[in-house]
Amino acid sequence: MKKNTLLKFFLLSLLLIVIFSLFVFKVNVLQIIDYQEDKLIWQKRAEEGAEFSIKYLHSVARTPVIEFFEIKDGKILLTGTEYESYGAGLPTEAVRGEYLVKDDKFIIKDIDQYLPEILLRVSDYAKHEFIFKENTFPLYKEIKTETLLQIKTEKISYFRFIKRRF
Repeated sequence: MKKNTLLKFFLLSLLLIVIFSLFVFKVNVLQIIDYQEDKLIWQKRAEEGAEFSIKYLHSVARTPVIEFFEIKDGKILLTGTEYESYGAGLPTEAVRGEYLVKDDKFIIKDIDQYLPEILLRVSDYAKHEFIFKENTFPLYKEIKTETLLQIKTEKISYFRFIKRRF
């Protein structure tokens, strides 16, 4: 009888430790949120060094623009951009980083600028796409045009992370 009680105590203690850990330990996540509705649209674990990009068509030149980002120290880091024409608002030189012309594209790399968040208004005209780990999410097809999105990182408990996945 004593052995059975000891086993129950051990299992209960182990269960309490696991539950406690789910609430105490944090995981860094990358999120896309409908800013006005404060509704989570997409979320993945944001491991150190994870890369993502945002692709769209320039409003005037109608050529692709790609902005490259990396998760560094749990934050969003703008690392570079690539475009095919000098459309309105696109840089003709690098304020930060290195400016290159390669394969008929203008590339700015090593920008290395931290962003607290990215606010993006989805447009079916610009055909915004979010690219994460080789997966492309055509935001302009999935989300109503003119929706304001917030892309950010956040530290949340493992419990909250698991709960949101289901």
